[in-house]
Amino acid sequence: MVCNDWRTEFIMPISRKIMGVSRGPRIFTGALSGTSTIATGTSPQDICISADGASVYVTNRTAATVSIFSRNISTGALSGTTTIATGTNPQDICISADGTSVYVANNNISGTVSIFDRNTSTGALSGTTTIATGTSPYGICISADGKNVYVTNSNANTVSIFARNTSTGALSGTSTIATPSSSSPYGICISADGTSVYAVNWNTANVSIFVRNTSTGALSGTSTIATPASSFSRRICISADGTSVYTSNYNTANVSIFARNTSTGALSGTSTIATGTNPFGICVSADRISVYTNNRGSSTTSIFARNISTGALSGTTTKSTGTWPQGICISADGTSVYAVNNNSATVSIFTRS
Repeated sequence: MVCNDWRTEFIMPISRKIMGVSRGPRIFTGALSGTSTIATGTSPQDICISADGASVYVTNRTAATVSIFSRNISTGALSGTTTIATGTNPQDICISADGTSVYVANNNISGTVSIFDRNTSTGALSGTTTIATGTSPYGICISADGKNVYVTNSNANTVSIFARNTSTGALSGTSTIATPSSSSPYGICISADGTSVYAVNWNTANVSIFVRNTSTGALSGTSTIATPASSFSRRICISADGTSVYTSNYNTANVSIFARNTSTGALSGTSTIATGTNPFGICVSADRISVYTNNRGSSTTSIFARNISTGALSGTTTKSTGTWPQGICISADGTSVYAVNNNSATVSIFTRS
């Protein structure tokens, strides 16, 4: 997912004005409404939204494409049927904070990342450049400073570290850092302050914790923290204030809740909260009050209220999606949530209140 980590960046409160008089910041409850969908390519996997809120992108595994949607920033509605080709089996997708670059991890034995230039006026993607990663990449994320891209390589048990040219979006570098033996890292995320990177290891039921050098982008550290036994965790996300990390635990039907030390990046805690069956995608709202998971087995999205002081989650509300929802994202303004439905080949569009 995650994750594209601009889903969880800080955002200024939305001011509402009537007849020129400010009514102060908009307050959300986190509830979702709406049942509309839009078609994607076959077997959509992941989804991300540009920081300007104007574009949404979906990876389609079987079709080997990215679907490009225009977003109505007033209503959250999506339109458009444009696609661009990726490598084989595209999985996770992320977008740079400046909106000029989109990156896709292509989960094949050769292992590549597709690099696209984004037109910041139209949202259109162009370019067919790729760069090699380790074998079977899944997760991908980009630092908020735009200097680095990180990719989890499931079969290689590594994270690839790429330097990004902030002017052109090009990637370079072949360095990696190991996750535990036979760990099969899947989802990956980076803290907003750029000091920590976390990879969730579905086969060893833990999270790898890396310290990031904010000058060079290099990663160090070999510490881990456990998720539930046999959890087969899929995705991971971090709150905008950097105090909490959450993993979606596919086999144990719950979310792990970790407290993060904002000085060291260390994680602590073993608490969980129940979700629907087979939770997959997970995201946290920029206002920090909501966490959402897509539950592949029960075709629902779970809606959790987040305590902004402790990071604890509560609530058992769900919203129906299409069949086998996987990736999920939330707009930076907090008004829209989108879920990609693998078997339905659609995106569910929800309004957040």
